[in-house]
Amino acid sequence: MNTAPASTQTCRIAFVDDHPAVINGYRFILQSDPRFEICGVATNEADAITLVNQEKPDLLITDLNMPGRGGLELIKDLSVLHPGLKIIVSSMHDEMLCASRALRAGASGYVSKDSPGNALLDAIHKVLDGGVYVSSRLAAHLAASFATPRPRGSSESPLKKLSDREFQIFELFGRGKTAKEIAAQLNLSPKTVSVHRDHIKEKMEFVTSAEMIRQAVRWVETQRDVLK
Repeated sequence: MNTAPASTQTCRIAFVDDHPAVINGYRFILQSDPRFEICGVATNEADAITLVNQEKPDLLITDLNMPGRGGLELIKDLSVLHPGLKIIVSSMHDEMLCASRALRAGASGYVSKDSPGNALLDAIHKVLDGGVYVSSRLAAHLAASFATPRPRGSSESPLKKLSDREFQIFELFGRGKTAKEIAAQLNLSPKTVSVHRDHIKEKMEFVTSAEMIRQAVRWVETQRDVLK
């Protein structure tokens, strides 16, 4: 059940997503509450920073996949540049893998794009009231992980071993980018990308770069947004 934000003033909301159908869906969901005002839309990290600088939204709803340095880096940057800005991630990625990364980066909520529309409204209200929103499934998982330490050798996704940057590079390899293209997109040197690639191979126990790339492609296919 939705709870109203603590303030009755208009809340200015901006979006970062490169899918028009998603943005239209957001508009449809938010039109049910006259206190919400959509103040802008961006499709990449650079435009998102410009949008926030110019429009000063109260809340930003962002995807993780976007051209440029990516959603996690955007959240980190905005958390420093605009510490009062509330950020909610809406993504098709597995929340068990990505929600904790988003929250550590500075987000206050994580909503799966395949969740019912009321989940986004619940997240908005909770975050505006100063809380942190995750699904009940993830909240139960996090509570269980704190209550019962994971035994050594137990199975978990090897992707959890990766740093945020390594995770981002792994995903870009899975999307068919070359090391040179990744370096250009993330504003890194090709040598730095190669070092990250080697760390990914070591942490995930791949013997060759080709094996790592094949697995990256398979993982991206399982996470692919149905709108693409």
